[in-house]
Amino acid sequence: MPLQNLRRSGRRRFPPLAPHAAPWRASGSAMAAAVLGLQLLLAPAAQAIVPAESAGAQPPMALPAEPVYTPTDELQRLQYIGRAQPDVATVELLRYVQTLPVDDPRHLETLLEIGSEYVGLNKADQVEQIAARIESLSDRVPLARPAAMLLRGQWMQAHGEVSKAERQIIEASALLPPKPPNYLRLRLLMSSAYVKNRGGHYDEAMQRYNQALRLVDEIGPVWRRIDLRTLIAQVLLDAGQPDKAAEMSREQMRLATESGDEYGMSAAYVTRAIQSRGSDSGSVLADWRAALEHARLGGNKHQIVVDMADMADYYLQHGDFQTAYDLSQKALPLALASNDLSAQSVAVANTGLALIGMKRKDEGLPMLRESASIDERAGSASNMANGALELGGYLERAGYLPDALVAYHQYRQMSDELNQQDRQRALIELQESFANENRQHELDMLSREGKLKDEEIRHHGLQIKQWTAAGLASLLLLAVVGALARRLRVRNQLLSVSNEQLRIQAEIDPLTGLSNRHHLQAVMAERRAGGLEGTLYLLDADHFKQINDQCGHAGGDTVLVEIARRLRQTLRDDDLIVRWGGEEFLVLVRPLPQAEAEALAQRLLCALGDAPVMHDGKPVTVTASIGFGLFPMRTSTPQVDLDVNWERAISLVDTAMYMAKAHGRNGACSILRVDAKSATELEEITQQLDKSVREGRVDLRFQSGPGVRGTGAGVVRAPDGLRAPARSAEVS
Repeated sequence: MPLQNLRRSGRRRFPPLAPHAAPWRASGSAMAAAVLGLQLLLAPAAQAIVPAESAGAQPPMALPAEPVYTPTDELQRLQYIGRAQPDVATVELLRYVQTLPVDDPRHLETLLEIGSEYVGLNKADQVEQIAARIESLSDRVPLARPAAMLLRGQWMQAHGEVSKAERQIIEASALLPPKPPNYLRLRLLMSSAYVKNRGGHYDEAMQRYNQALRLVDEIGPVWRRIDLRTLIAQVLLDAGQPDKAAEMSREQMRLATESGDEYGMSAAYVTRAIQSRGSDSGSVLADWRAALEHARLGGNKHQIVVDMADMADYYLQHGDFQTAYDLSQKALPLALASNDLSAQSVAVANTGLALIGMKRKDEGLPMLRESASIDERAGSASNMANGALELGGYLERAGYLPDALVAYHQYRQMSDELNQQDRQRALIELQESFANENRQHELDMLSREGKLKDEEIRHHGLQIKQWTAAGLASLLLLAVVGALARRLRVRNQLLSVSNEQLRIQAEIDPLTGLSNRHHLQAVMAERRAGGLEGTLYLLDADHFKQINDQCGHAGGDTVLVEIARRLRQTLRDDDLIVRWGGEEFLVLVRPLPQAEAEALAQRLLCALGDAPVMHDGKPVTVTASIGFGLFPMRTSTPQVDLDVNWERAISLVDTAMYMAKAHGRNGACSILRVDAKSATELEEITQQLDKSVREGRVDLRFQSGPGVRGTGAGVVRAPDGLRAPARSAEVS
């Protein structure tokens, strides 16, 4: 597994990165412990140990010239050092700030740099100490209070508290003068752009990034210009503009090569490797090797461990398990020496996955358990869930199908828990986002009121000098107040309309245009209390990770959009279609007889699997696995059906979907009957569905999709006492 987020489906276990790698950790959904885009320009890399010989590294085609950048003062020199050696820079910055008078503008700027170094090194206590030290200067330095707010906001962004960080930015911007110093202006622009990007407002984010780019190109050293282009290239990719992203990357590579900046060259090769994914694998590997070599030459300690992990992941994906094993073994002592739990977890996990790939499951599984234990100590629940999913894939690939099914069950259970936490977190963030908008509106109004009061004072002075002008001034003031009141009413009306539009947009998946989880929750909340009524299907695209690996992020998006189109074409307008997450889709239709429900499942299988999806002129084969059931659920007691709430119904068909995957994929599994009299018994059956089938407590029926040899597309009834899937579960 990779050590940094490269937009790979199913690979989201990532510890903090070096600043230039930060942009690729903002996804994912997930997005765990992200390093700020602001740190790309204003904070150091994380600490690690440089090996004498980097495993798998090959020299680039042409070594860069000697660096031509020469710092103009001591602070710029220390900022430059902090990119690759934050521990050294922090010590020297602490010494340097003691030589500066409090009234010297460089004193505040240096304190902010120290705080940013501590953010990059993930030292919470030291960050707060520096913020408090800055805040204590408020009586003597007017910019101290907003500077402390920006530093605290930077820490919040680095730890996923985007809404709280946005509130800090809003309040800090209200305290800054119209033309703040360039270093504070740059911090404000970068922080504001980051929160807009995280919220999906790419136009507003790019507007701020472009302002920052113009500022850096005017006054910044060349390494800042390189680092900012690294960030903007990934934002453009997120916004669906690959051509502009490639253009920005080429400019980044040119500047790094001309300046002989090893750190920038490493970042440029990483960027190119990410954008080239899905094309010539040889060129991608060459870029990773060049990035590793430049990281070593530039003393970029943490990036060496990062690149070794990504190269190991490359070899895992391409089946070269021995090389992946060797790289992981060399990366492990470096991760241990750096005391980086996330890096240790990835190195141990990659070792275990390589062993499983080499058919040494008994040696590999303990390594994966050790990796999960490290993640648990680090509080990385999402890493644990994604690790279980990735383990299932490699076990399945190696032919250990029963173990793979166990891993998939573990992933589903942990994923359900994380989804519940994500729903709660999303609700809190939405509330905070509205509160931030209202706060911004209030600040705008206060600013206008302040200007109005200044106008009143001016008119009062004129009144003392000339009573004749008092009447005219009063009339003018009333007109201004009336105009402001009317504008305020219009603004409030527009805000109400905007809030309603935000609520609707929050329930639509931006890629496919289908409904999302929030919409389903809203629909279920409006229905009467009690069990679900209808026929529920859960579809999961088969081998979607391979599609992403072979066709890249854009190819995966093309497949998801086409799946959504085919589902709409197959279903009725009033059927509910939801993008449940990733490559999963949920369909809820009216209550159907069993025969009609199976016929609809067959139509869905054929709609997805009959014809390939075309991407860049190449066909991409797409099939799906489906789990479905009729609710209320049939039981062993005639004429008595069991009410099932919608959350448990989804869990039940999700388990059936995994049974369809274990049955060989490209098929459907329906739940005909359960031997349960209560929700508790149903939950027990759901957790151990395969065991319940063997014990006769559940009746399942399997059917195959198009193109399955030997079975056709008809319905196949599972035999009594089912102990294994009715058809071979061998997966390519």
